[in-house]
Amino acid sequence: MAIFARQMVIFFKPFVVLSLCFIYIVKTEKINFLVLFTMLLVMMSEILTMRDFSGYFGVIVIFLSIHYSVNMIILWKSLRKVKIKLKKIFTVQLMITMTLITYVVLSVSELITPAVHEHTVFLNILIICFVLFIGLCYYIYMNSRTVISYSLMVAASCFLISNILTALDKLYISIDIFTVMSNLLQISGEFFLIKFFLEQHKLVSNEEDYFEN
Repeated sequence: MAIFARQMVIFFKPFVVLSLCFIYIVKTEKINFLVLFTMLLVMMSEILTMRDFSGYFGVIVIFLSIHYSVNMIILWKSLRKVKIKLKKIFTVQLMITMTLITYVVLSVSELITPAVHEHTVFLNILIICFVLFIGLCYYIYMNSRTVISYSLMVAASCFLISNILTALDKLYISIDIFTVMSNLLQISGEFFLIKFFLEQHKLVSNEEDYFEN
């Protein structure tokens, strides 16, 4: 039953990504083609993952690094609204959260590095892009009214757990439940990220000042 569920999730995942693209095109007031580009990267990564994750690992990592980098560019609009302040960046809550996340990500990377030692440089680039993306999502969430940014926080959390489970499942220890959970979480993450992009223009900061130190 677990193997069947695993195959079903993997098979339908590309169609879900296409459905999310369709929802975005239909629902958005103005299409941001960078959003569709990131979804295309996800689609290509999924296809390569289904064919041979280990064999295409370097390419998949590059696609995902670009995916998170482009998403950070898209989120710049929201970052401007919530105001960039050093005192907000170095808050105890954000620092503890990012320290724990970085520690977990680096710990997982140490476990999988022996399996992909020839792609260590690309893996490190992905880790940097991913941690920065997660940090940006949480910063926006913590410094805005949560009605809209809640979706962004959920998306970031889903991506975090999904990527950890995927790395462990593909490169450390293969467990059916890891595959099912990681794919469901990634789909959920993409859904909530698209949901946030559709509502991004409604984001409201907690304050009014902008670019203060």
